[in-house]
Amino acid sequence: LRVSKDAYLSDLVVQGGLWGLELTDGGRVRLRRVGFSGQVTGAVRVAAGRLDVEDSRFEAAPATTVGVLLESGRAPSPEGGEPSSPRDASFTPEVLSNTDGAERAHHDSEAGTGAGARQGGPRQSGVTVEAHIRASTFTGPYRRAVRLRGADVRATLEALQFTGAATAVGVDGAYAEVRRSTAEGGQAAAFSVMDGTLILDEVSVMGHEYGVSSMRARRLDVHRFTSVRATRAGMGLLVSRARLRDIVIRDSGAYGGLQFSGGDLDVQGVRVDGAAEYGVMALRGKLRLRDVDIRRVHTADGVTGDGLHLRQVEADVEGVVVRDAQGACVLAAQNARVSLRGAKLETCGYVGLLTDTLARMNAANVDIQGAATALGALGNGELRVESLSASGLESGFIHAECEGTTQVHLKEFRSEDTRGLSARCVHASPK
Repeated sequence: LRVSKDAYLSDLVVQGGLWGLELTDGGRVRLRRVGFSGQVTGAVRVAAGRLDVEDSRFEAAPATTVGVLLESGRAPSPEGGEPSSPRDASFTPEVLSNTDGAERAHHDSEAGTGAGARQGGPRQSGVTVEAHIRASTFTGPYRRAVRLRGADVRATLEALQFTGAATAVGVDGAYAEVRRSTAEGGQAAAFSVMDGTLILDEVSVMGHEYGVSSMRARRLDVHRFTSVRATRAGMGLLVSRARLRDIVIRDSGAYGGLQFSGGDLDVQGVRVDGAAEYGVMALRGKLRLRDVDIRRVHTADGVTGDGLHLRQVEADVEGVVVRDAQGACVLAAQNARVSLRGAKLETCGYVGLLTDTLARMNAANVDIQGAATALGALGNGELRVESLSASGLESGFIHAECEGTTQVHLKEFRSEDTRGLSARCVHASPK
């Protein structure tokens, strides 16, 4: 179907075609109880105009690229499809340390600046694309079930179910709101945004590589979000401006529960239960954490397993609980600047609070119950703690390598174990 004016379609099944339906010249198309299946490239493509979908279903053929494509500023390619692109860039610590290169590679692939995009024809600037899709299902191996591309694209997605799509919703420079929706059974990030805006409210993800991934997001707002069994991380946020509220991440993979690099992140109410390597890992940028609960952080190699892992970041943390972390409950390293208030740390396999490699941490009102060592300072790190209670220590109260500018300052502390307190770089006020 090729539509160029207003149209209302209901109780139809559309099978086959490169595209099931195209709207390229403006107008408004309303779909109600319409089914799409067997398309070669995608089910619906909108390059100008408005699309309203309700109570419809989209079923992918094995090689189908996209369910619904909303794009502005680009004419269709001769093949009628979207530019090809590899999977999203990984958020490994190595990639995070090489942000510029990762950004360029990710941007080129996702925005289609390669050979496939050069085939895309002349630009169509100033064209607005809008969509409202609700109470519908997307089933099968779509590369992206819904893709929004271009600064003039806006969409609201409500009460949707995504099953089997590599990515449920991909946003490239556009604006999208997703509410009361679920995604499961995919191999890439369930919801991804690059250079655009993504708002998620009451969204849950089962499986997938990441629950949410972002790169240079102008705005990422996530409220009441759940990720279960992500193969890499519940969330991977790169050079983005993000605001997270009421987040639950369970049984995430080796890249941690929540992974953040660069940008500005404001989090209130995050629960990480069962993570490999890291509970919350932050590298560079600014981080504000409130009401954090991290439990069961284990690692196969026995090297990391940190609850809060903070590197090169400016972090303001208040109200944190870490239980059963195989490594450090809270680690600040590589010139990080950390303010920590109100922390309850239980069963820290290696150490409760640790500073390393020029990091500085100011901590107040800290309770440590069960750790090899309560406090640690290495590599010219500085640790200042006020109002500390420590118990159940196996290897001592403080481990400080007193070389260079390494310092530990204590004020108002309680611990039956005082091993390490006499080190020359440890300065303690009377109990």
